[in-house]
Amino acid sequence: MIDPVVWIIIIVFYAPLHFMLPVLFLFIVGDETEAVRKQLIRHALIDAALSMVVAFALAIVLVNYEQMALAMVVLILFMLVPFMRILKNRREMKHE
Repeated sequence: MIDPVVWIIIIVFYAPLHFMLPVLFLFIVGDETEAVRKQLIRHALIDAALSMVVAFALAIVLVNYEQMALAMVVLILFMLVPFMRILKNRREMKHE
Protein backbone atom coordinates (compact mmCIF):
# COMPACT_ATOMS: atom_id res chain seq x y z
CA MET A 1 0.00 0.00 0.00
CA ILE A 2 1.15 3.52 -0.74
CA ASP A 3 1.94 5.90 2.07
CA PRO A 4 -1.03 8.13 3.08
CA VAL A 5 1.07 11.22 2.33
CA VAL A 6 1.19 10.16 -1.32
CA TRP A 7 -2.61 9.85 -1.41
CA ILE A 8 -2.94 13.31 0.11
CA ILE A 9 -0.66 14.75 -2.56
CA ILE A 10 -2.63 12.98 -5.29
CA ILE A 11 -5.91 14.34 -3.92
CA VAL A 12 -4.54 17.87 -3.60
CA PHE A 13 -3.61 17.94 -7.28
CA TYR A 14 -6.49 15.82 -8.60
CA ALA A 15 -9.46 17.44 -6.86
CA PRO A 16 -9.08 20.98 -8.26
CA LEU A 17 -8.75 19.63 -11.80
CA HIS A 18 -11.66 17.29 -11.31
CA PHE A 19 -13.96 20.07 -10.09
CA MET A 20 -12.73 23.09 -12.02
CA LEU A 21 -12.50 21.67 -15.56
CA PRO A 22 -16.26 21.07 -15.96
CA VAL A 23 -17.10 24.46 -14.45
CA LEU A 24 -14.56 26.19 -16.68
CA PHE A 25 -16.02 24.35 -19.67
CA LEU A 26 -19.51 25.60 -18.79
CA PHE A 27 -18.28 29.19 -18.49
CA ILE A 28 -16.35 29.15 -21.75
CA VAL A 29 -18.75 27.25 -24.00
CA GLY A 30 -22.03 28.07 -22.27
CA ASP A 31 -24.64 30.24 -23.96
CA GLU A 32 -27.41 29.52 -21.46
CA THR A 33 -29.16 31.95 -19.18
CA GLU A 34 -27.70 32.57 -15.75
CA ALA A 35 -30.25 30.38 -13.97
CA VAL A 36 -29.70 27.45 -16.32
CA ARG A 37 -25.93 27.86 -16.07
CA LYS A 38 -26.10 27.76 -12.26
CA GLN A 39 -28.16 24.59 -12.44
CA LEU A 40 -25.69 22.99 -14.87
CA ILE A 41 -22.77 23.98 -12.63
CA ARG A 42 -24.50 22.52 -9.58
CA HIS A 43 -25.11 19.23 -11.40
CA ALA A 44 -21.53 19.18 -12.71
CA LEU A 45 -20.13 19.66 -9.20
CA ILE A 46 -22.32 16.89 -7.80
CA ASP A 47 -21.24 14.58 -10.62
CA ALA A 48 -17.62 15.52 -10.05
CA ALA A 49 -17.84 14.76 -6.33
CA LEU A 50 -19.51 11.39 -6.85
CA SER A 51 -17.18 10.35 -9.65
CA MET A 52 -14.16 11.42 -7.61
CA VAL A 53 -15.24 9.22 -4.70
CA VAL A 54 -15.78 6.24 -7.00
CA ALA A 55 -12.50 6.89 -8.83
CA PHE A 56 -10.49 6.98 -5.62
CA ALA A 57 -12.19 3.86 -4.30
CA LEU A 58 -11.27 2.00 -7.48
CA ALA A 59 -7.76 3.45 -7.47
CA ILE A 60 -7.14 2.34 -3.89
CA VAL A 61 -8.35 -1.17 -4.68
CA LEU A 62 -6.16 -1.32 -7.79
CA VAL A 63 -3.10 -0.07 -5.90
CA ASN A 64 -3.65 -2.78 -3.31
CA TYR A 65 -3.45 -5.30 -6.19
CA GLU A 66 -0.18 -3.73 -7.42
CA GLN A 67 -1.85 -2.08 -10.45
CA MET A 68 -0.57 1.49 -10.07
CA ALA A 69 -0.64 2.35 -13.79
CA LEU A 70 -4.23 1.15 -14.13
CA ALA A 71 -5.20 3.13 -11.03
CA MET A 72 -3.85 6.32 -12.61
CA VAL A 73 -5.74 5.59 -15.84
CA VAL A 74 -8.94 5.15 -13.82
CA LEU A 75 -8.39 8.50 -12.11
CA ILE A 76 -7.85 10.23 -15.44
CA LEU A 77 -10.82 8.58 -17.15
CA PHE A 78 -13.17 9.44 -14.31
CA MET A 79 -12.42 13.12 -14.94
CA LEU A 80 -14.62 12.77 -18.04
CA VAL A 81 -17.75 11.70 -16.15
CA PRO A 82 -19.02 15.24 -15.37
CA PHE A 83 -18.61 16.17 -19.05
CA MET A 84 -20.91 13.32 -20.09
CA ARG A 85 -23.75 14.75 -18.01
CA ILE A 86 -23.07 18.28 -19.26
CA LEU A 87 -23.33 17.10 -22.85
CA LYS A 88 -26.45 15.05 -22.07
CA ASN A 89 -28.15 18.05 -20.43
CA ARG A 90 -27.27 20.29 -23.36
CA ARG A 91 -28.79 17.83 -25.84
CA GLU A 92 -31.96 17.66 -23.76
CA MET A 93 -32.17 21.46 -23.60
CA LYS A 94 -31.84 21.76 -27.38
CA HIS A 95 -34.70 19.31 -27.93
CA GLU A 96 -37.06 21.30 -25.68
